[in-house]
Amino acid sequence: MPHPTQSDIARKLKVSRITVSKALRGHPDISSQMKKMVLDAASDVGYIPNLIAQNLTAQRTYTLGVVIPDLENSFFAYATDSIIDAATERNYNVFVTVSREHRQSEVLNIQKLIGMRVDGLLVCVSQETNDPSIFKQISSLNIPLVFFDRQSEGVDFPSVTFDDRNGAANALDKIIKEGYTKIAHFAGYSTVSIGKERCLGYKHAMEKNGIDIRPEWIIEGGFEITDGYKAFMKLYKTADLPEIIFTVNDRAALGVYKAMRDVGLKIPDDIGVLGFGISETAQLLSPSLSIISQDPRKVGSAAAELLIELISHPETVKSRDITIEETFLWNESILRKHGRK
Repeated sequence: MPHPTQSDIARKLKVSRITVSKALRGHPDISSQMKKMVLDAASDVGYIPNLIAQNLTAQRTYTLGVVIPDLENSFFAYATDSIIDAATERNYNVFVTVSREHRQSEVLNIQKLIGMRVDGLLVCVSQETNDPSIFKQISSLNIPLVFFDRQSEGVDFPSVTFDDRNGAANALDKIIKEGYTKIAHFAGYSTVSIGKERCLGYKHAMEKNGIDIRPEWIIEGGFEITDGYKAFMKLYKTADLPEIIFTVNDRAALGVYKAMRDVGLKIPDDIGVLGFGISETAQLLSPSLSIISQDPRKVGSAAAELLIELISHPETVKSRDITIEETFLWNESILRKHGRK
């Protein structure tokens, strides 16, 4: 059956369609009595506003397009949830797409969202993203975009990111002060902003404390459980093991947990493990994972708020790049040699 229209309401009440349209919009020309009659009639006939038609008239869709690498990763699930909450509070709808860490899927998702005429884009780039051409196209189209967590180099868009370099350096500095010097790093990809920044933080902490960096102990790979597992097995075959393994995130750390269990090593007795992550996820592991703690809810809500501000008031936005600090939580996967709390 066809959708009920404003004309159907008008015929029911024997008034003009313009009167119905104004009443539904709360126009001051229409009496409160007529507004109530129109709303009651709309309910009776099952009328649902045509948002597409309204948005075409307003030249704005009040929708945001989101591109994330993975929904199985709780970090992105929490961040997306906060984006939706922040957008809903400001009367925006959200379309969420997932690249599954593939650049081509990311590009296709972005093109579809642009085709849907979203008012702006929130993008966390995939681990394969090393070509900024799609983002240069977005810039030429003057479509507002905010990167969150991960960003693409070679383009100038606002961003909401964590202070990964300092977060890594500060945490490792504390660990080194406990007497640890043999520290390996499972580094993600250096082509991805978070992989690059976290590795730079690792190198800074080692150099600051006068510890030689061993290139063979920096193992580059992905951000998933299997990547952490493979990296550990590669290291294990050398029979030259570190005291601490610093992973690029908590999923890679989980891969290390699995690999160490498979070869009969214990955390933290044989090797300690540190990773970036979420406090809730860290507590699910046994022993609980020592983490550089991130709050994905903060990055999600801040990114949505910044994007909506850019859409509504592009000339008055003061802060185009927001950095969120991180905290180090010892938890249980690294032994405290000096017994300090």
